[in-house]
Amino acid sequence: MLTLDKLFYSIVNGKRTKVISSDLIYYLDDIALAYWAMDDGAKAQSGFYFHTKAYTFNEAYLLAGILHYNFNLICSVQNHSNMPVINIKAESMPIFRRIVLPHFHPIMTYKLA
Repeated sequence: MLTLDKLFYSIVNGKRTKVISSDLIYYLDDIALAYWAMDDGAKAQSGFYFHTKAYTFNEAYLLAGILHYNFNLICSVQNHSNMPVINIKAESMPIFRRIVLPHFHPIMTYKLA
């Protein structure tokens, strides 16, 4: 049985390390996406960034794939100082806003402007 902490943490070399499990695809819904965006997201010049710098590039690509599969969002993984950042492309912003805005706290909506 998978526990939720296993979606984000694993023991690597005897240390608890942040990871992304492919099982996240079953748990990432509209509300979770909105909370993630409020916490680790930022308005980009022509889209939206998820700061995924704590993960590997492979994990960032996995997350981008989950965003595409679950929400039909067009994303890219970008290299920011040798750390991965997920960018939701400008053409997906109307879809992204429609999904997350109902779950955003009003004080955080500046991130979607």
